[in-house]
Amino acid sequence: MRPSRFVLLLLALALAVAAPAAAAAQPTPPVVPTGSGPVAGTVADGITVFRGIPYAAPPVEARRWLPPAPVEPWAEVRDATDFAPACPQDPDPHEMADDTPTSEDCLYLNVWTPSVDGAAPVMVFIHGGGFIAGSTRDPWYDGATFAARGVVLVTFQYRLGPLGWLDLGSLGPEYAASGNNGLQDQMAALRWVRENAAAFGGDPTNITVFGESAGAISLSALLGAPAADGLYDRVILESGTSGTVATREWSRRVFDLFVELSGAEAPADVLGLSTDELLDTARQIYDTEFADTAFHPVVDGTILPDLPMRRLSAADGPTAPIIIGTNLDEARYWLYYISELDRLPMRFYKPWLESLVGEGADEVITAYRDERPELDTPQTGMALAGDVGFRMPAIRMAEALSDRGVPVWMYLATVTSPALGGRMGSPHAIELPFVFDNLDAARAPELVGDDPRNPVLADTIQGLWVGFATTGVPAAYGAPAWPQYDRTARTTLLVDRGLLVQDDPYPAARLTWGDMSFDGSDPGLDRLTPLQYEGTPWNDPLVIAAVIGWHWVIGGLVVLVGLIVGVILLVRRALRRRRACRAG
Repeated sequence: MRPSRFVLLLLALALAVAAPAAAAAQPTPPVVPTGSGPVAGTVADGITVFRGIPYAAPPVEARRWLPPAPVEPWAEVRDATDFAPACPQDPDPHEMADDTPTSEDCLYLNVWTPSVDGAAPVMVFIHGGGFIAGSTRDPWYDGATFAARGVVLVTFQYRLGPLGWLDLGSLGPEYAASGNNGLQDQMAALRWVRENAAAFGGDPTNITVFGESAGAISLSALLGAPAADGLYDRVILESGTSGTVATREWSRRVFDLFVELSGAEAPADVLGLSTDELLDTARQIYDTEFADTAFHPVVDGTILPDLPMRRLSAADGPTAPIIIGTNLDEARYWLYYISELDRLPMRFYKPWLESLVGEGADEVITAYRDERPELDTPQTGMALAGDVGFRMPAIRMAEALSDRGVPVWMYLATVTSPALGGRMGSPHAIELPFVFDNLDAARAPELVGDDPRNPVLADTIQGLWVGFATTGVPAAYGAPAWPQYDRTARTTLLVDRGLLVQDDPYPAARLTWGDMSFDGSDPGLDRLTPLQYEGTPWNDPLVIAAVIGWHWVIGGLVVLVGLIVGVILLVRRALRRRRACRAG
């Protein structure tokens, strides 16, 4: 039956009344007046988001190799609804999607806030990527879950590879700090946050900075940089410490080789290389003894006056409360890149280990094997490398700071990954999907799996980080009491599918290194891992056989022996025929 005209009229009136109400229900894009000009964000699921806000002038043309400069102010409302391009880098499927746009104009940040009205704690994240990769576009770093907990979350980009960390100091005084341009970008971003947090509903007097891998190494360097004082109130270091910085000698050796590999006729010609030429030369650098430590914060005497650990140990060093943590099997993450790592014999690691502890190498190996009998020989080697590069420097930092009375909390992530058939153990970066509570983000399910306990762990870990940012103490519902770290008890939070507080986990591994400083000088980048150590026996027949795979070597030998035997039989048969012919 067709509706009457009266019914249609009533429906029309109802729609006319409802339309303005529905329109009013749609959130109005928020506009925030920053110190440089107004920006318009967007609202999704109750979270207000601003993306692609410039915090410094584009580092291009005349500013390409110089420290970050203030951004040019604008008057019209600037759209801040999309991420900026990533900084130039080689595509790495574990850091960035292949179709991610890149540009040298990449100094931008993003803000997630529960409300632009208020004074919420502010958390700023510095992404990792070995100083050569990474982007805030990575879905792992989406800050919506933090904002849902009442935190203003900020992420930002900084210059990578040669554009951020190539030491051009020999080309003139204007480039004296170019080896730390990326670090200066980070300081500019933190300064922007301090100056603009209130406009986004954040408390500018309560800023917690946290970083992972290269982001945590950067933070360690910032702790050693007097110019960064006052830019943060609390710090969280995830798998990165002050033991991983470059000396001026190291950075200048990298520059000299960079010039040679680039084909430049004169050192100054490097300044004019195209983006692609810079990246191509950097690729060649990564295949040398410098490997993936070519670009790091540099002790340049200007931005970074000395090894950060020396300032952390000084009576007048930084006093910000800090969480420091590492993962049990850090080095196994590199199985993603070098799948042969879990086939290498101990003779691959032995010369490097002897360069660190001399005749005590066998004692160190024995201590690791006794304490972790579940590890095979290649896994023991990776455990040694992971502890030298991550866990032991973290412990030394915690010791230095707690000795001065700085509040320190230590964690060790032992949660395992199902990736690569379980070969990775508790690798580098395993904590990130839990910290950001983004378990379904791209690549995260592969790393953390679908364990039904994962959501609870993510909720608890993020709660601890938020609790620390809010009150200065890492406490959260469902988490055990987490005491501060000191040399006596060495209380550590073990981050597994169930959280556990334990005093001095894996003490034999810690004690076997003796009093080695792990401060960036002992060892330096030249001995940080076997990959950098010049004495690593790459040409050893047993190492080569292990890399190729013993099954292939044995199979090849069988084929070779078979060919030799076959040739011998053919020769013998030919000789017999020849004799028979002569006899006939």
